[in-house]
Amino acid sequence: MGSPMRGLCPALWPKESRSDRQTLRRFRLGRRGALLLGWFSIFLPMGVGAALPGGSSSISARDAFGREVVLNAPGYVTVVLSSTERTQQATRRAAGALDRFQTIPTFRLIVLVDLHDSVAAWMPGYVSHRMQEDLCREAARLQMLRAKDGKRTGWRPFVCAVPDFNGRTVRSLGWRGDRGRLKATIYDRRGVELARWNNLEPKEYPKIEALVAHALRGES
Repeated sequence: MGSPMRGLCPALWPKESRSDRQTLRRFRLGRRGALLLGWFSIFLPMGVGAALPGGSSSISARDAFGREVVLNAPGYVTVVLSSTERTQQATRRAAGALDRFQTIPTFRLIVLVDLHDSVAAWMPGYVSHRMQEDLCREAARLQMLRAKDGKRTGWRPFVCAVPDFNGRTVRSLGWRGDRGRLKATIYDRRGVELARWNNLEPKEYPKIEALVAHALRGES
């Protein structure tokens, strides 16, 4: 059975500019640069916006497709995970621990990729293109998960990765410390921060799962 995203995602790919192609030829991504182009690499942040009910400020950014997304949007329980060249594997493991929530319409997982001071900043069109391909594959994977759950009629996958080329969105989330450490933030349905980690370790994954499950049940 073909992917439901096939035919849709290519239409969203931006054309690479001449400057992007020239930059790509100059840099010729090696192993270090190529690591940035896996499942978690992407595009441009916007910053802090209007206030939400409860006094929290909305945190807006652009995803890999150039669409505006509010990281702490009301109405959803959202987990935002960091990703850098040094934390990619840890990000994947943490995301995998949340797979059981992925077909719940009011749950969102967003990966915020810290790309500032990286070679990727010189070729946004190329990086964006690669990220769109990876996100389309992830959407197809989530559709397969949904196919096993007959109760989720009309459900559409939510896949989102937000690149941060200048560190602005990372600062908006209040993340601090070594970029080699995995960071995470959970927001409840009001857009209010429930918990934050500046050094998330595997032993704490069950705590994230429990907080998400309680928030989805309205117990936050």
